[in-house]
Order: sequence, then C-alpha cells, then structure tokens
Amino acid sequence: MRRHVLLLPFLACSADWSSFRGPNGTGVANVTGIPAEFGPAKNVAWRIAVPPGSSSPVLTKDAIFLTAAEKAQLITLKINRETGRLEWRRDIPQTRIENRHQLNNPASPSPVTDGVNVFVFFSDFGLISYGPDGNERWRLQLPPFANFHGMGASP
Repeated sequence: MRRHVLLLPFLACSADWSSFRGPNGTGVANVTGIPAEFGPAKNVAWRIAVPPGSSSPVLTKDAIFLTAAEKAQLITLKINRETGRLEWRRDIPQTRIENRHQLNNPASPSPVTDGVNVFVFFSDFGLISYGPDGNERWRLQLPPFANFHGMGASP
C-alpha cells in the first residue's frame, strides 16, 4: 500500500513547519488564502507516491521531510517543496520489531528539522541525523522501548 503527499497552494508560501504540530507546537499556521476545498483533482500542485508510514511531514523553505517503513527498512525522504520531486531517500535496516498497536507503525514519529538538517526517530532503531545532501551526520542506536501501543514520540 502506498500513500500520496499532496501539496496544497498554501504550502507554497515561505512558512516553515519544522516539527510535529508546527514551530510553536500548537498545530496552527498563521497563513491566509487556504483553499476551502481540495481533493485528488482540486487545488493540488503536485502528487508523489511514497512508501507507507504515518508520520507528519515537516517543511523548510525548500524541502519536505517524511519518514516511512517498508520491507524491514526504515526510510527518510527529502522531497522538493516546489516541484514534488524526490531529492533523496535514505534507508536503514529495521534492527528489531517493537510491539505496537495495530494502528501504529515503525514510521509513526514525525521528523524534525532545523531548516537545513533533518532528525528522525524510529523506535525500532534510534535517532539519526541527515544533512541537506542526504549524508548521514550521526546516529544513536537506542535500546528497545516498553510501551503498550508502541513509541510515537517525535524528536
């Protein structure tokens, strides 16, 4: 199963959305001109197929970062915000399988960005940071977590 990222016209503004629930943690954007309606063929600038996951995308001026999981691989994606073109994809092996609720998955935590670098957390691995070119900056493998529903915390 694949999901699609849809870029709506208001996302083309210069505002960043650097972490889960936005830069101020409220989930509210101070943006005007948001379309009242959108759908597969209405108010969509571009579309791209991406592997499954349930993290929220984070945005910089030029990029969208997203995590996914597929075939025992934990995936970080960088998508060009203007064109919807995949700029890079980085996979790391899923070193273990965490117990999780059926609605949760290995790519539930959202990435976070400082505007240049991206930081991702996978409970089945740990923390990883990538630079703007997709090169790994560092990684920190973490021990398993004991959480009934699975870990969903974002960095």
